[in-house]
Amino acid sequence: MDVKSFINRYIKRHPVNAFLLFLNLIFLIADILSSFIFQFDLVLWGAIHPQLVIEGHEYYRIITAMFLHANILHFLSNMIVLYYLGGHMEKLIGPQKYALLYIASGLASSVVVSLFGSGYTVGASGAIYGVMGGLFMLTILRKYWFHPKAISSIQQLMALNLILTFVIPNISVYGHLGGLLMGVILFFFITPLRPYFFDERL
Repeated sequence: MDVKSFINRYIKRHPVNAFLLFLNLIFLIADILSSFIFQFDLVLWGAIHPQLVIEGHEYYRIITAMFLHANILHFLSNMIVLYYLGGHMEKLIGPQKYALLYIASGLASSVVVSLFGSGYTVGASGAIYGVMGGLFMLTILRKYWFHPKAISSIQQLMALNLILTFVIPNISVYGHLGGLLMGVILFFFITPLRPYFFDERL
């Protein structure tokens, strides 16, 4: 399969996640180009800083920060996880519920950081942690969707990422926990009775 066919197939199967990956890439390219040409930085592009959001009323940062990344390594680490987990989740719960999960988790992460964080914060990890939280809830609420080994792997992945959140320096603990909590709570309300890909074949 060539690259074009692979991309078209991925977009067809995971339209929302493909759009999110593309949007994050566009923000990265725009940020890199503007930093070279216009000396723009992440603050001007919309990074979160509690003082700017709460006192300066620059509420747009709650949204823009979700699609900004500190550097290429930060971008790649988030997008690789989003590519796999996001695509899988979209197939399980459907594009509409997946979009709701991602955006709501990202916004919740940004709000928590704005209220309790310090310094500048960017990244898609809050939304991604919401996706992980939703996937974790599926292993509890819909166990029969998964092989027992898959449940064990997902829950271990969750535990590992929680540990890394508190161990690795310069990680937005509030951002991760805010997104994760929203993903967990939301799934008490949006968990479908059966996998979306089952209905898709009908």
